[in-house]
Amino acid sequence: MKRAIVVAISVLLALVVAAPIASGQSSSQSQNLGQLTAEWWNWAFSISPSPLEGSYEGGAQCNGEYVEGVFFLAGALGGSRVDRTCTVPANTPILFSPFNYLCSDVFGDPEPLDTACATPITDATIDPPSSFYARVDGKDANQQRIASGLFQLTIAVDNPRIGVEAGTYEAAQDGLWVYLEKGLKEGKHTVQFGGTFKDTPLGDFKGTKVTYKLTAR
Repeated sequence: MKRAIVVAISVLLALVVAAPIASGQSSSQSQNLGQLTAEWWNWAFSISPSPLEGSYEGGAQCNGEYVEGVFFLAGALGGSRVDRTCTVPANTPILFSPFNYLCSDVFGDPEPLDTACATPITDATIDPPSSFYARVDGKDANQQRIASGLFQLTIAVDNPRIGVEAGTYEAAQDGLWVYLEKGLKEGKHTVQFGGTFKDTPLGDFKGTKVTYKLTAR
C-alpha cells in the first residue's frame, strides 16, 4: 500500500521527534507537533472506512475532533481527486498533512522504522523535481517538516481495503504538515493541497488533489 499522503510547496527542514500523546489531551501553542502527527495516524485508523478514503459530505468522516483542542483534516490515498465538505469549529487549531510517509510493523517495514524507513523515504521524496502545494483560501500555507519518532499505532478496526488488521503496532512517520494554530474564522473557507512526484522512491505520478469546502462555526 502506498502510504504517501500527498502535498506541499515550501519545506521547512525543522525535524521534530517525540512520543505520542493520549487522546483527549488539550492542544496548546507549545504542544509538540510530533505528538499530534502520531495521534493523527491513530485517528486515521480509528474507524472504517478511514477518513483517508474517498470524497464525502459531512458525517462521521468529518469528525476530526480526536484530540481535544485541535481538529484533524484527512489527506487521501492514491492519486485521484477528492472533494470534501465539512463543518469545523471556528478559531480552533487545524492539522493536516501535505505529504507524509508512515512506516510500521503492520506493513513489514525495515527497522528502525524512523531512521531506516520514514526519514530516508521523506528525504528522497520532497526534493525537486517533485513539487507540492497547500493553500488556505487561495493563499499558500506555512508548512513544516515534522517526524513523530516511534509511537504505538492503534488500528481500531480491520480495514480490508487498506489491508490492515486491528491491533497495536510500532510505527513512525515523517513528512510535511500544516498547522493552523489559530484555526479559521467563522464563515466559509477552502483548503486545497496536492502535488507531483518525480524521481522518488514512490515512483512518478500526480499526487492526490484534495479540496475541502469548510464551514467554520
